[in-house]
Amino acid sequence: MDPHKGGFKIHDAITVSFRQWVARNHVDSVEGIGHIPADGAFIVVSNHLSFFDHYLLETVLYGARGRYVYFPAKAEHFRNPVKRLMRLSVGCIPLDSERPDRNALRAMGEVLAAGNVLCTYPEGTRWTGGGLKPFNDGPFYFAVRTGVPVIPVMIHGTDLILAKGELRPRAATARLVFGPAITAEPAGRRGARIAALRSLARERMQELGEPADRRAALPDEENARHILRRARTVAVRAADSGGALDPTARRRIAVLRTLAVRTARRVR
Repeated sequence: MDPHKGGFKIHDAITVSFRQWVARNHVDSVEGIGHIPADGAFIVVSNHLSFFDHYLLETVLYGARGRYVYFPAKAEHFRNPVKRLMRLSVGCIPLDSERPDRNALRAMGEVLAAGNVLCTYPEGTRWTGGGLKPFNDGPFYFAVRTGVPVIPVMIHGTDLILAKGELRPRAATARLVFGPAITAEPAGRRGARIAALRSLARERMQELGEPADRRAALPDEENARHILRRARTVAVRAADSGGALDPTARRRIAVLRTLAVRTARRVR
């Protein structure tokens, strides 16, 4: 049992089916999957349009990584028992944005120390007004403190899948565009390093926003090939370690193949 899942973990069969459902029904395309590190901890910084962002990112990162993904989330969203269960099931860590407590900070540090992925929304809240809101320092503080890379991503379309206040997803799809890893300056005052990394991440995400916002995109065979290449890497690694594909490798490959098909077709 994973302590950072709040003592609750969805049964694997349900989780696998849900990821496939997300990939098959709500992904338009995934660009830049090759920028996602195959090993080691890292921090994802993403724009935030909808609660569905959690499910979309978890599905793609599971296929690319096969490791747990965690999301710091506002502590106020854990008060409702149903919402609390939903958030804990996808790895949300309760965080008081005004006064982060030591337990939450320790949990996030442990996530990175274990080689897992911390997925953050530096805008601090959902925003569909266009562009990016000012960024919080949180994820960049952890990046500077731990030395792990930051992977920027821009999402487009999840607000059409699940708008704020809604519970039932609509029949719509979203695009994800991942960018190259960025790292903090190796030396200097911590505050200056955090500010520089925050500024660079925002700049990179703004650059990624343009391809993420293409509504009339053509089928993307190049990015589909990159996704299939990651699937082959998963298969080769599994074979090298024991000959037969273990259940996790098979599930990851299934998710990646679905993402590749969606990206190649570019269904809107």
